Parts: sequence; structure tokens; C-alpha cells
Amino acid sequence: MKTDERFHSLDVVRAGALLLGVALHSTMSFWPGMREVRWPISDDATSVVASGSFFVIHIFRMSAFYVIAGFFARLLVKRLGTWGFVKNRLRRIALPFLAAMVVVMPFLFLPFIWGQRQLGIVGPPLIKPPIPDPQLPPWGHLWFLYLLLVLYALWTGARLLMHALDRRGTAAALADRGLHALIAGRLPPLMLAAPLVLAAPTALVLYSTPWWSMWQGIPPPIMGFIPNVPALVAFGTAFGFGWFVHRRPLLLESLAQGWWLNLVWAVALSAVALALIGARPQLGVVALPGHERAVFAAAYNVATWCWVLGLLGAATRFLSAPSRGWRYLADASFFVYLAHLPIVYALQAWMLRWPVPWAVKYLLIVAIAVGVTLAMYHYLVRSTFVGVFLNGRRYPRERSATAARTSPG
Repeated sequence: MKTDERFHSLDVVRAGALLLGVALHSTMSFWPGMREVRWPISDDATSVVASGSFFVIHIFRMSAFYVIAGFFARLLVKRLGTWGFVKNRLRRIALPFLAAMVVVMPFLFLPFIWGQRQLGIVGPPLIKPPIPDPQLPPWGHLWFLYLLLVLYALWTGARLLMHALDRRGTAAALADRGLHALIAGRLPPLMLAAPLVLAAPTALVLYSTPWWSMWQGIPPPIMGFIPNVPALVAFGTAFGFGWFVHRRPLLLESLAQGWWLNLVWAVALSAVALALIGARPQLGVVALPGHERAVFAAAYNVATWCWVLGLLGAATRFLSAPSRGWRYLADASFFVYLAHLPIVYALQAWMLRWPVPWAVKYLLIVAIAVGVTLAMYHYLVRSTFVGVFLNGRRYPRERSATAARTSPG
């Protein structure tokens, strides 16, 4: 495999995972019951469709992102070497993360104050973070970058250790063969083998975690320097899977053959999980009976991997050709995600009292937030030094419409 090869289908999945964050967060003001817990941006109009959509998207979105991150991490290691990779990730992930913490995060509080004043809410929200003993600092929606840096560090250290202990690469070769057997199996009973095996560690950890807030899925490490164990296991598994798929990229073609079956299972298992927990938000620990808790943990996590494998397969099957539009969105999606949340919260606060259906407000919020952040990216980022900061290069403004087609990647 050439180290400079461009995987256009994976660009689409990465862009989709980040852009879905806008759709995800835009549902939150319409969740039922949020005024009871003093959430300051809770709309007059609510719907379980909004909260149920959040629940389903949340099943797979971040796991898909970390699979792509692991895949491209190995690509960069092969292209730049280990220390070149470290320097690249510090420049392209750590610095934007720190910049966004300073520039973006402070603006999250203004819509909250606006919403509190409109609704007459006194005191902080009665919502506890979905993690035990939350500690400073709060990462907000930028937690995924902090965790990504942690995974880079852990994986780099583990890789150097394995190279020292296993100079012949026997362990990696065994992992390659095992992954190939799971993904490329041709017998129908094997079609769920990969999701079951990949889901098992996280399902077992979550089932045995007493503080697990099941409705919120894999607990994001939104606060503190030490990520929680379920998040490390879940997203570390996804990162490692992406890494090993890059060792055998032809596995993507195997996924492309069974994409539809994985997505059928994904929908079915998501429905099982939703039926057990309910579409109405439950932001604390839910006391399900032991057998129902086990079924939920299994259904949720196997659904995660069915979604991920199905979406990877569908993208490989239908979106592998170069596309100027998708390449542009892939470049823009990182900035859109970093910048979108204060805009989404401000729009939600603005529309709290509008006497129109929630779906109309929701579509307006998504459209305006995406439109504003894409305009910001196009005029303030893509052809400026900020574009170098985020994308590794500056696109000349006169070429911005065609740069995606001509860029070597």
C-alpha cells in the first residue's frame, strides 16, 4: 500500500461523524423533562423524537470517529515515522485543542445565562456528569480531542514496548490474521462475529460499572485529566481496530460486501436498546433488573459495531471515488465541530419561546449553525494561517472551489 494513498470513503465517514455532532447537540433543547432538572436551554416544545434521535446517533458516532483516527494514525506513522507522527499530532491536534479551549469554551456560558433569564431558572442544573467524581478541568465538547491525545500517547508507548518485546512482529501478525478471519468470513453465521467480539470488552466493563448512566451510552470523559475506564476501553478498542484495518486495508472491501446486513442488525439492536431504556432522557443510573441490564449492554455495544462496520462498508462501496464536495466538507468538518456549540446554544436560547413546532426550530438551528460555521471556515480559515493550523495547509482563496480536487492529500 502506498503511504500517500487517499482514502476518500474514510474522509466521508470522518466528516459525517463530526458534522453529526451539530445535529446531535441541536436536539438537546427539545428533550422532554429538561426544565425539571433546571437545564437552562430547554424549549417550550419538546419531543421524544428529538431525544430518541440523540440516543441512536450517540450509539455509533464517536466510535466511528475513533476508528478513522486509528486508521489515519498508522498511515501517518508509516509516512512520517514515530517521532514525526508525534510532532504532527502535537501541531494538528494538541494546539487546536488548546486554542479552542481558550477561544471557544468561554462563549458556551453566555447562552446559558440568556436561557436562565428567560425561564427564570435559579441555581445550577440538577444534572450530574455521566462519570464518577467529576474533576477540573471541564473539556466540554472538546473532550474527544483530549481523549485522542491520551490514546495517541498510550498507543505509541505500547507500540514501542511491543517492538522491544516482539521484534519479529508475531503478535501483530496474529492480530492481523484474527481480524481477517472475523471480517472476511464468508459463512452467514460469521456475519455478526466481528461486532460481537469487538463489543464484548466494552459491554462487560459497562455492565459491571455501578455508576453507568445507561441512557447516555459510553460515558464521555468530559472532565478531569484521567479518562474513565469504560471510555478508554470503548474508544481504545475503536482506535486499535482502525489501526489494524490500515495494516490490511483490503478488509474495507470485505466490509463493503456486507454493509447492508450490518446496518440491518444495527437498526434492530438499536431498537432493542431503545425499547429497554426508553426514548425519554434518563440522565442518572437506571435500576434495570440484572438480565435486562445485560441485554441492554450487549444490544447497545453490538449495535455500535454494526453501525460502524456497516457505515464503513457503505462508504467504501458507494463513496470511494474522489469528490470535491466531500473533500471540502472533510477539510471543513473539524473547524465546524470546534466552533459550532456556542452558535447552537445561542440559537436554542433565541428560539426558546417561539410558538412554532420543535421540528421547524430544530431544522433552523442545524441549517443556520452549519451555514455560519461553513462561511467562517471558507472566508476566515481555509485561505488563512488558521487553515494551516487546522488542515496543515493554506488554500489560496481563488482556488478554494477546486482545491479539494487538486490537493495531493
